[in-house]
Amino acid sequence: MTAARLRVLFNASAVPPRPAGAGVYALELAAALARRDDVDLTVASARQAPAGASILPSPAGGPLSAALWEQARLPMLMRQAEFDVYHGAHFAVPLAARIPCVATVHDLTFYRLPARYSPGRRAYYRLLAQTAKTADWLIVPSRAVAGDAVRYLGYSPAKMRVVHEAARTGLAPAADDEVDALRRRLGIERPYLLCVGTAEPGKRAVDAVRALTLLKGEGRDISLVLAGNEGPLSMALGGEARRLGVEDRVVFAGYVPDTELAALYTGAVALVFPSLYEGFGLPPLEAMACGTPVIATDRPAMNEVLDEAAIFVPLRDPAAICREASRLIESESWRTEWAHRGRECAAGYGWERAAAETMDVYREVARV
Repeated sequence: MTAARLRVLFNASAVPPRPAGAGVYALELAAALARRDDVDLTVASARQAPAGASILPSPAGGPLSAALWEQARLPMLMRQAEFDVYHGAHFAVPLAARIPCVATVHDLTFYRLPARYSPGRRAYYRLLAQTAKTADWLIVPSRAVAGDAVRYLGYSPAKMRVVHEAARTGLAPAADDEVDALRRRLGIERPYLLCVGTAEPGKRAVDAVRALTLLKGEGRDISLVLAGNEGPLSMALGGEARRLGVEDRVVFAGYVPDTELAALYTGAVALVFPSLYEGFGLPPLEAMACGTPVIATDRPAMNEVLDEAAIFVPLRDPAAICREASRLIESESWRTEWAHRGRECAAGYGWERAAAETMDVYREVARV
C-alpha cells in the first residue's frame, strides 16, 4: 500500500546569504526532501526553493523582523493553506500554529557556554529555544544535543529523534589544478593546516594559531588558513598571530563558497577543529569527505559522529595539536591511514537517509 503524501511546510527562513552549519542543514535537507515522492514540500525562504518544492516567500531581515514574521504573519499564511506538518529547521515554532509541529534543535551552546554569545544574541537564541519547546517532536543532530534538550528545556526523550547530518552534497577530493587555482587566489602556500568557522570564542581557533607557533619552533615550514565568516574574534586572532610572530604564516580566507570548498579541504595537511562544544560539527565530516585528516577536540558530539576516524586531542591544548600535526607532516603513510578512515566515516552519512528519518518523524506527528 502506497503511503499518503504529506503536505509539509519547511521553514528555512533563517538561512543567511552565506550559509554554514544550521544553514547548510536546512538547504541540504530541504533538497533531499523535495526529491522524495511521498511529500509535497513548501519551503518558507527568502531564497529559491529547491527543485520539486514550492516556495512561500519570507522577508529578508534581521532576527527581530524574522521573529515577528514567524510568530505573527506565518500562522496566518499557514491557515490559508492546508499543511499536515510544520517543520522549523532552525528552532522556531509559531506559537499560534494549529497543525502538528516539528523543530530542529541544532545545539544549546547558548545555555552551555553563555559567554560565547553577546547578551542580545544569547537572549534571542534562548527565546527561539523556548518556542521549539512547544513542538510536538524535536529533531536533534546528536545524542549530546538530546541530553541538553532534556537538561535545559525539560523536553521528553520520548519525543525526540536523533537525525545525523552529512557533508554537503557532492563534496569529494578536488583535482590538483583546482587546489592550485584556489591557493593562488587566496595567497596560500603549501603545506598548510586548515581551521574552519574560526571567529567565535567557542571555536578556539586561537589554539590552532598557538600550535602554529610551536610548529614554527620545531622548524616546520607550514601555514595556517583560517576560513569562515567574520566574527567577534577576527581582529583578536590577527593580534595573537602578530604577538606570536607568525602573522606571515596565517591566511584569513574569509567565507569560501561551496564551489571552492572541496579544493580548500583537499589541499590541507589536516583540518584542525579545536572547538569547545558542537551539536554535530559539519566541517570535520566535510574535510573527511575530501580525504583530509581531522584533528579535533575530544568532545561528546564529535566522538559520536567521528568515532575512530578523527585524531582527538584535549581541550585548549596547542601542544597536542602540534604533536599530531607533526606526525601527519612526517609520515605520508600515517596521513593516508587517517584519510582512509575519514572517507569511510563520511560515506556513512547522507542527506537521503536524513530525509527518510525526518519523514518518519513527520508521519509520527501527523499520525499517518
